[in-house]
Amino acid sequence: MKVLDIFSWLPAKEISLEQLEQIFIDYKSGIYNSEYIVLSELPNNVSEDILTCKNELLKEGKKVAFILKEEKVIAVIGYQE
Repeated sequence: MKVLDIFSWLPAKEISLEQLEQIFIDYKSGIYNSEYIVLSELPNNVSEDILTCKNELLKEGKKVAFILKEEKVIAVIGYQE
């Protein structure tokens, strides 16, 4: 599995792209973080920006995952298996 894109809705001083990538990689390896949730399906009530981001990644042939904190999407991950 390879992470190709990360789109974050939080400032880098709150959480870096490297930390987001590690949360995703850990999740795929079976290591779960109690502070973050990783989903492969589109969460409810997402903004138009997140929906557009997801659609663009799918058009590029990438799989998409979402990282949530406190039930709010904070990042979209584009990856390949």
